[in-house]
Amino acid sequence: MPTKKDDFMNNRGMMTSLLTIGAAGAAIYGIARGVQNGTFQKLPQQVTNAVQSTFSNPNLQQATESFQNMMNHQNQGQQQQLSMNQNTTTNLQNQQG
Repeated sequence: MPTKKDDFMNNRGMMTSLLTIGAAGAAIYGIARGVQNGTFQKLPQQVTNAVQSTFSNPNLQQATESFQNMMNHQNQGQQQQLSMNQNTTTNLQNQQG
């Protein structure tokens, strides 16, 4: 015999299913309306314009250059550290040999 907890879980599952179906229906309706009124035809150009304006922003370019410089300095530091470690290893080997 089902318990109240079982009934609650069944009701909860039913509500989840109904909400999912409702959300899918709303999405389909919205897409259909967008196609009818031409909103989606304008969308690719709007996205392209937004991306172009973002990448032409001088603040973004400056931040990108700063980041690149920071990465280059970090790489140079790592290379110097590696070179120093190799020199130390070579010197130790020479002293032992």
